[in-house]
Amino acid sequence: MNKPKLNEWIWSEKDGKWVYIELKDGKEVYTYSEKPPKKFMELSNEIIKLNKKLLEEKEYEKNIKLYKKMMALSKKMQEMRIDPE
Repeated sequence: MNKPKLNEWIWSEKDGKWVYIELKDGKEVYTYSEKPPKKFMELSNEIIKLNKKLLEEKEYEKNIKLYKKMMALSKKMQEMRIDPE
């Protein structure tokens, strides 16, 4: 399970929303959003672009490189998620 991080957007399965946690005056302040954060959308768009290239690419080695890039981006996206306890 990923632990909530300060000053980063995370997806909370428990709440069904995006959560941003920051410290103000020594206390955790939570901001919720149903709209995905910019960082998540950028990663998603990059995966879409790489997938299109992957479908068009005929050379095996280039396909492997594109696939690995997609998996790295997917991992970053999954790190933005926390599971319910």
